This record gives sequence, structure tokens and C-alpha cells, in this order.
Amino acid sequence: MRAVLRWTAIGAGLVLVVAAGLGWAAYRKFSGNIRTDRAAEQVLSRYAAERPRSLVPQASNILVMGADGPDAEDAAAGADGRPSAHGFRGFEGPGSPGGGPADTAVLLHLSADHQRAAAIGVPGDLRVTVPECGPHAGRGAAAEETFGETLGEAFQGGGAACTIRAFERLSGIRVDHHLVVDMNGLARIRAAVGGPAAGRRAALLRALAAEAHRGPRTLVHPARLYGFLDTATSSITADPGLSSLPALYELAGHLRGLPADGLVVRSVPVGGHGAVREPEAGRLFAAVREDRPVGKTTQVS
Repeated sequence: MRAVLRWTAIGAGLVLVVAAGLGWAAYRKFSGNIRTDRAAEQVLSRYAAERPRSLVPQASNILVMGADGPDAEDAAAGADGRPSAHGFRGFEGPGSPGGGPADTAVLLHLSADHQRAAAIGVPGDLRVTVPECGPHAGRGAAAEETFGETLGEAFQGGGAACTIRAFERLSGIRVDHHLVVDMNGLARIRAAVGGPAAGRRAALLRALAAEAHRGPRTLVHPARLYGFLDTATSSITADPGLSSLPALYELAGHLRGLPADGLVVRSVPVGGHGAVREPEAGRLFAAVREDRPVGKTTQVS
């Protein structure tokens, strides 16, 4: 989970750091690689009156979803008029093959003062109510409210829009932006920085962190650098507010500018049959909604 967030920051940062050196044509290519999820934006706008309001407008909540398929854009919005054939690929949790049940999404909360961030894993077996989210730009998403689906099933049936609607209904948290990350691309990023191909989050995090501190000089071969940046930008589908290099660079700056202890990692507490565990989940959601520090009482062991 930390690896996905750090990779997003590093990828965006490196693109702009070396853009001048690679030239305007390369910059335009990398910018064009980032896909915009306009279908989800249309659906969310249609149901704007039903979505939770932001209690602290200066804070920001970004839902990061991992696509288990060759094309993150298809996974985000379905394809050929049918529900998405792709599903979530889990980000590693604290105990999956690198340590526990995989998280199917990560909510990144950035505080209003830019001094705190919380990465909150959403477990793959979490049961949710999927509100009516209408035809997903004609792609066959759920048209009526359904009960007892997992968040991953919401993604498969209706893409990012239905996933966001389900998470908002569950948590009362307003999702301001979203990213869909091609996990196959993430694997290639791992290889580019010398990290492990799978599993072992800590080792990958160390490799990515070292890359960030040393900067683009470590990717000294032009072909290797170009390939790295091409893969990084090609692996992202985002809402219109995040689907540009300047927007991702701003996000990267917020993450890299955090104090040493500014990022905390938590998971949504889940009990039997995939239901959220109360009162822990309610406390966690309330802290995020009110832009309060996510305390240790919300951490799941």
C-alpha cells in the first residue's frame, strides 16, 4: 500500500524533473499517456445531490484502485457496452503473501494543512451496499441499488463510479478524486528500480525511496529512463482533476513534503462475513471526514 502511493509520487515527480532534458515531444507523449475517466465523472455528476458533502473542503480524499487487467481505462469504465471484465488486483495488506488479505483499494486522505496523510486500505472482502449508479456511460453498470456485494464486485459491475458511490455510502466520506492503477505496470516499475517482482512491500519501498532521493540520475541510460516514464504514465487512469502531469506533480509534492511521521497506514476494520466492525470503523470514518488525526485506536492488528 505504501509502495503504490510512493510509486505514484515518484513517477509523477520524475516525469517533470526530466521533462526538460527529454524535450517537449517526450513531455507531450507522457502527458498523453495518462487517461481521463470521464465516464465515471458523468455518473458521479448525475448523482451529485446524493453524495456526502465535504466537511473540510481544504482536505482531500483520493480513492486509489488497482486494476487487474491489461488496460486500466477499460477496468475503470467497462468495455464494449458490457460491465468491466477486469477486477481489482489487491494491494498487499499487512498479512498477504507479502503479508495478509489484500486491499482492493486505498483511500488517501491529505489533511487541509498538508502536514498529515492517511492511507486507509479497503479489504477485498468488505461487504457494501451499491447505490443506484445508472448506466455507466452506457456500459451496463448496476441500475438499481444492490445489497451485500463486495467492493470488488461493485468495481467489476460498474467501474470506478459505482465503487466510489458504494464507498461513500458506507463511510460518509466524500471522494474528491480517484486513480486506477494498472498493477501490471506497477510490476514493471518495480523491475525498473530494482525492487522485487512481487511481494515484500518493505523491500520495494526501500528501492523506490532510494530512487526518489537520488533522483533521475540513477536511471542514467536514456532508453531505460524513457521506458520508466512511459510505463509510469501509461499505468494511470484518473478523474479530470488528476489526469495531468501538473496535477500529479502537485500530489507528489504533497506526499514528499510530509514530515517524517506524517503518513500513517490503517485498514478499514472488518468483522465476520465481510461487514465493517463497529465501533472501530465508525471512529475511523469520522476522523477522516472531520480531518482529524487517525489515532492508534483505529489501527487493525
